[in-house]
Amino acid sequence: MNDFTEKFQKLEIEVPSWGFGRGGTRFETYKTDTDPKTVEEKLELAGIFNQLTGQGKKVALHFPWDVSTKEDLLKLKECLAKNKLKAGAINSNMFSVRPGTVLNSELRFGSLTSPVEKLRKASVAHNIDCIKIMRYLGSKTLVIWLPDGANSPGQMSFYDQAERLEKSLKEIYAKLKKDELLLLEYKLFEPGFYSTAIQDWGRALNLVNKLGKNAKVLVDLGHHAQGVNIEQIVALLIREQKLGGFHFNDKKYADDDLATGSIDPAQLYRIFCALCEAEHRGLIQIKDISFMIDQSHCIKNPAEELVESLENIELAYAKALLVGYSELKKHQLACDISMADRLLRSAFLEDVRPLIYKVRKEKYLAGDPLSELRKRKK
Repeated sequence: MNDFTEKFQKLEIEVPSWGFGRGGTRFETYKTDTDPKTVEEKLELAGIFNQLTGQGKKVALHFPWDVSTKEDLLKLKECLAKNKLKAGAINSNMFSVRPGTVLNSELRFGSLTSPVEKLRKASVAHNIDCIKIMRYLGSKTLVIWLPDGANSPGQMSFYDQAERLEKSLKEIYAKLKKDELLLLEYKLFEPGFYSTAIQDWGRALNLVNKLGKNAKVLVDLGHHAQGVNIEQIVALLIREQKLGGFHFNDKKYADDDLATGSIDPAQLYRIFCALCEAEHRGLIQIKDISFMIDQSHCIKNPAEELVESLENIELAYAKALLVGYSELKKHQLACDISMADRLLRSAFLEDVRPLIYKVRKEKYLAGDPLSELRKRKK
C-alpha cells in the first residue's frame, strides 16, 4: 500500500486556463453571470482548485487567448504567483484572427501550410514568440495543435502541404533550448474536413522524428476516429520514446470535449494500464509524462466539471496501479486469456475511492472537492 500511495502522489495533472471559462457550440456560447470574465478570475479559480485537490499547480496557457500585450503578460505572471500557481505548457494559436495584422481572415487558408508566404512566416513568428513567453513564465513546454487542412481535393496539394509544414516546424524547433520540449498534436479532422495536415499519430511521429529528440507526440483522447485503440497507440509511442503527453477529455461521437471518463471510463483505465505496464517494464517514468485536461464546458459549471474530470483520472490511475503486471504477463505467456482478462477486470471493478480519500486526508486536501468548491463559491 505504501508503494501505491507513493506512486499515486507523484501523478501531476495540469489544468487549462481556458477550461475555467465557458465553452460553446457551433451555434452559441451560453455564458452565465458566474462565469469568470478575465484571465485573473480564471487563475483565481485555478488557485482554489489546487488548494482543494492538490492538482492543477501548473496551469496550461493559450496565447493570444490569455494575454496579447507585454503589460498583460506581466500581470499574468504576477497573478500566477499571487495564486501560488506555475505556468504549464504554452499553447500557440494559429486559428484566431488578429485584427490589423498579417494573421487576418486569410488564416482560413492555413497557417504553417498556407500558400501565402507572409502568413506562414507570421505563424512561425507567433510560435517563436510563444517560446519567448514560455521562458519568461518559467515553462519548458510548447504545444502545437495545427488547424491546417483542406475542404476539397483541389484546395491544396498534399505534397506542398507536407513540405511547407516540415519547413515551418523545423524553423520553430530550431529556437528551442536543450531542456525545452515541443509537443505536437494530431487530429483526424476539423476544421479541414477533406484532409488535415497532421491527421494521425503516424504522421505526428514521422514529424517529431524529423525534428529531433526534444519533439514528442501529444495524444488528445478526442482526436481519433470511432473505435481507434488509443491505448495501443500509447504503447507504440512509448516504445519509440516519443510519447510526450496527453490532453484528457472524452467523446461520444467526435471531438466532443466532454468531461474525462464521463463516457468511457474503461478506456481511460486501459490507457493508464498501458502507462503503468510501461513503467513496470522500465520504459518510462510516469512522472515524466505531461498530463493535462483539455475540455469545453458548454453546459456544466466549468470548474466543477474540471473537478469531475480530475476525480475520474485519479480513479482510473488508482485502479491501474492495483494490477499485478508480473502476474498478468505470466497469464499471457501461458496463453491463459481468461485469467489475464479476469485480473484486469478485477482491478477495474475495485472501489478505490477509500484509498484515494485516505491519500487526500493525509495531504490535508478536501475529501469531496466538488462539495467544497460549491461552498467556496457561495
